[in-house]
Amino acid sequence: MSDEQGTCGRCEETIPTDVDRCPLCGYRPGPRNRRATRLAEYALVGVVVASVVVFVGGVAASAFDLPVGDLTRIAIVTPYTAGISGFFAYYLHRKRRATPTDDDTFG
Repeated sequence: MSDEQGTCGRCEETIPTDVDRCPLCGYRPGPRNRRATRLAEYALVGVVVASVVVFVGGVAASAFDLPVGDLTRIAIVTPYTAGISGFFAYYLHRKRRATPTDDDTFG
């Protein structure tokens, strides 16, 4: 156990910062189903990777005048899908790792 102390987000008592669950009130922030959250995290990261690949392919095809059809039109929206998916992947990652002494921004 660590010597660092923090305040529980529910009971506001002083507890160690390295615990997953408050030893006094049992508060455990984060998602209800950690497995589903982790799968959603992986899916969102997959969307980010696919978006970057489509974007690079569309830009390269446009730069080299390759006949790829709709790829260049799809590549226009991929920075948005990558950004939004990346944000939610980060949010789920932080929520899954939240402890009782973290602020409730991700809890």
